Amino acid sequence: MKYLTIILIPLLLLSACDDDDGTFSLAPLIEHRGIYINDFLTAGILGDVTKEDQLLEWIDINDFNNIYLYNIGAILSGSSKSALDAFVQKAHSYEDGIDVTFVSAGFGTSFDNIESYHDHFHNLPKGIVSEIEFWNGGMDYVTDYLPWINRLNSLKYDVPPGTISPRNPDVIRRFYIGKIKNSGEVPSLEIAKELVTHHDEILLTNYHTDAFDLSDSEEENSIKNKLRLLALAGMELNKPVNIVILFNVRQDSPSPHIKGYFDVSDGNNEFEQAYVSFHGDFEDATDIPHKSFLNLKGFGIYRYTDAKDARP
Repeated sequence: MKYLTIILIPLLLLSACDDDDGTFSLAPLIEHRGIYINDFLTAGILGDVTKEDQLLEWIDINDFNNIYLYNIGAILSGSSKSALDAFVQKAHSYEDGIDVTFVSAGFGTSFDNIESYHDHFHNLPKGIVSEIEFWNGGMDYVTDYLPWINRLNSLKYDVPPGTISPRNPDVIRRFYIGKIKNSGEVPSLEIAKELVTHHDEILLTNYHTDAFDLSDSEEENSIKNKLRLLALAGMELNKPVNIVILFNVRQDSPSPHIKGYFDVSDGNNEFEQAYVSFHGDFEDATDIPHKSFLNLKGFGIYRYTDAKDARP
């Protein structure tokens, strides 16, 4: 019966959201509605006009306004850079506009190529999001993540020699975060404060069973504990923390997923409904100190191939 509780959210928090299918749903204000496109290059989408148009049409029908593109490293080290430039223009010009975010996996040659793209092409990404899991595999924030943040900040703020402005002063710095800690260590307020200091939006994993509810789990990495830590960081820095809640639909993921919640042959909920339900629980929660410093801007879906299978 949880799927029906969205009608109980106080009307003052609601606004109409056009689902592009002739219907409207009640929802909190959702500024950010994103999805990871995991097979952008490998499925032959990039450079194939028909496949590109089909992707953008599906994105529009399902009410997304942000796409996070995988395969950027391979694209920028290969011969598809001009095709990427053309696709970014197409997405940004699509009806109400679909913002393109590049997924970045490193701060060495990979980021050199991102800078080179900015130097040679006109259609720039609206955002860049990390894919560096400094909380896993023996990595740590200072060694494996901070250099990436410094490169991203340089893209946004530093003026290259011989030019008059930064490469992408309007780029939205997006951090994908699974755990706010170094590998093998406990959650860290100092890391949380670093993330809050440098972020524009934090894409926060909410990979729980029934993730459309705000989980009551008190495990170290639970969504509620991550929200508490980020709220404390925001309070100590006196800075709002912009958060995008990530939902997992990848069927072969080792983490829990909620593909069935959206699947037309199962729960048959539109993608926004998970966030609507989660947002209602978040608003009602009384056990997240300093919650006023958290600004929930919307949601992201991981990932496209499974999401499209759920809602063709």
